[in-house]
Amino acid sequence: MAGEWLAENRCIELHSPDGIHSCILRAMDPQEATTWFNALHSAIGKSTQKALLDANRALVSIIGELKHIGWLSRRSGGEQNGRSSSESSDELDKWQSIFVAVTDRELRLYESAPWSVEAWSRPFESCPLVATRLAGAGNTSTVGSNSSTHSSVFCIRCGTTRGVVSHWLRSETNRDMAAWARVLVQGCHNAIICQREFSFRCLFQGRPCQLIVHLDRGFTLLDSGLGPASKALWTFPFDKLKGSADDGNKLLYLDFSGTEDGAELELDMECCPKPVVFVLHNCLSAKVHSLA
Repeated sequence: MAGEWLAENRCIELHSPDGIHSCILRAMDPQEATTWFNALHSAIGKSTQKALLDANRALVSIIGELKHIGWLSRRSGGEQNGRSSSESSDELDKWQSIFVAVTDRELRLYESAPWSVEAWSRPFESCPLVATRLAGAGNTSTVGSNSSTHSSVFCIRCGTTRGVVSHWLRSETNRDMAAWARVLVQGCHNAIICQREFSFRCLFQGRPCQLIVHLDRGFTLLDSGLGPASKALWTFPFDKLKGSADDGNKLLYLDFSGTEDGAELELDMECCPKPVVFVLHNCLSAKVHSLA
């Protein structure tokens, strides 16, 4: 019966903040359902903004400043290392409600709305914004859903030492999706601008080194050998980079060919190179955005 109601666009599904309780309200017709949805959605939005202000008073010194919070639906399965989940299409059509927070440093995912400082400190997954990218947006048909309805869907990709982790997230309205997209893009840029310099351990021609990516100075490779000071083996600004690539395993390639003393350089990052790749892309994006 519930499936019939939903197909008629006459139902509103409500969930409690702890994720335990839920109910379905049936309106007389789709117009009345839309009116109730808009009213409830507006009231929830105002309550969420008040909750964000209250939470920041207690949390800013613990997890950083909260920039945006709210409920989204997360698709089951997902992708890692660019490979789709092996779950069936029916499993991939399942969406789970999660509570999402964007701080000045991280994207944090919770199974339910945190009710205490301890709960805020324990997301089931978190991603540093400097290694997070907004990868796409559309509707449920974009991600191969079998649903007959089309909701606002966007994809977030996180570069981790175990590969690229993708999260397909669904918002209730296009306006919500635009707000999340704006917060994520601005958050990634601001996190890059705030930190400015990023250091990664690596091997270059068999030598232990440290790759420094700096928002203003570009790339510097330091020799990590014994000695009072690290020696710079090479340095290149961002505008000398012709291209970059990686093998998804541990090798990173930076192409500075065509410049004086330039070449295609191979670095062994000793783990998946995706974090440095995502930091590099966010640095370039932040620099371009600053020129707009």
